Amino acid sequence: MEYAKICLCAILPMAIIFFIINNIIPSKNYARRALILFFVMIGFCLIFAGGMIYDYYHFGSRAFGHYEYYLAVGTIVLLFVGFITYNIIQAHRTHQHITKGDKKYDKDISQFLYIIYRYGRMYYIKKEKSGNRDLYAGECIPFDKKTFFYDDAFNNHISRKGIEVKDYSFIGTATSNAKKKMVFYCFMVDVSDPVGLENLEQVSPYEIATLDMLDLNKVLVMRILIGEQFNIEL
Repeated sequence: MEYAKICLCAILPMAIIFFIINNIIPSKNYARRALILFFVMIGFCLIFAGGMIYDYYHFGSRAFGHYEYYLAVGTIVLLFVGFITYNIIQAHRTHQHITKGDKKYDKDISQFLYIIYRYGRMYYIKKEKSGNRDLYAGECIPFDKKTFFYDDAFNNHISRKGIEVKDYSFIGTATSNAKKKMVFYCFMVDVSDPVGLENLEQVSPYEIATLDMLDLNKVLVMRILIGEQFNIEL
């Protein structure tokens, strides 16, 4: 019972601190989040070690002989390791990396952002004329030649258009191996104001399933609306 009390007293405040830290990390790149949380974990371990040494020299306490210290630190480490592992798994699933490295532009691959915007209960998507048809799709933005990573492409696009993002989710990737390989990085973006979306069509969630779309766009739009992580070959 005593062991359980020590673990509970250690994990409750640390869980609150963790969620605060997790929410203030600006990057939504899982790999970067895992790295940041790793260093935060090391920092807290050093603080505990410093407390043990302080107790030892100022109070004559046998700091290194008290199992309570190790039990509390071990509980905190397990908490952080669990969340770090989760972020590493998510980074692997979504093909995210910590750094850009020396990756060079590959002219044989075309990369695109594929975005659906949401304001309140309404969606904003692209509408284009094709003969007598009104075709709908998510907003498709090609990468600049100097941009290799989708999080950079996304931030540049949002900044360039002046869109006020309330929240966003990276849903997944879709790769098309037709004449030229194309990779689509799919996002759902919640906006706090529809400014910057004037060139898009506002549709209700009840309409969107009935809109006329090409097969590729229908797959991507529906996947984004479902909101489940995906990595598919088309």
